[in-house]
Amino acid sequence: MSNILITRPEHDHGTRYLSRWSEYIIQEAEKKGHTVIDLHRDKATRADFEGRVKKTNPALVVLHGHGSERSVTGHDNKALVMLGENETVLYDRITYAISCDSAAVLGREVAEKGNATYIGYTKSFVFNFNPSHINQPTRDSRAAQFLNASNQVSLALLKGYTAKEASDRSRKMFRQAILTLLSSIVSDPCAREDAKDLYWDMTHQVCLGNGEVRI
Repeated sequence: MSNILITRPEHDHGTRYLSRWSEYIIQEAEKKGHTVIDLHRDKATRADFEGRVKKTNPALVVLHGHGSERSVTGHDNKALVMLGENETVLYDRITYAISCDSAAVLGREVAEKGNATYIGYTKSFVFNFNPSHINQPTRDSRAAQFLNASNQVSLALLKGYTAKEASDRSRKMFRQAILTLLSSIVSDPCAREDAKDLYWDMTHQVCLGNGEVRI
């Protein structure tokens, strides 16, 4: 079995949703017998992240947080991984970053230079939610369309699929959600917007580096 490291900042609506929905990833990893290093809330700092990666050498790193083309942040939007400073922490492993833009430059550099696999998004990662469920994110069926599909990458990797297969399965789930919404545009006032944003996420998710690797 492998070590799995997951970051779960939780300081605004977006990171709170990602954090709560990532509990399903933790449950699946533990069920499969993996050891989970959970950097939750104020533990999702650069110092803790670098220290735990060095100590545990995780096969899979799952990053939740805001991002840019050159970075992924942790709690309170403080840089966790920054190109030109500490991107080598992601070398020789699989990373899945559920964050905006980071695959455009950071992920490509990590994959090309670090004998690594980086799955992420080259543009913004978008998900819509129902404000009435802001305190119960996992009961939000609108957000579920997006976060079930994005979580599929991690869940498929934990089930033994290759990195490319995991990304493909996620993109397929995005596509299925879009098709479901297109059939309900008349009855669902949010369907058109949600379908558009699901398509955006699907088309900007990439698997960089070695797509045949497994954890």
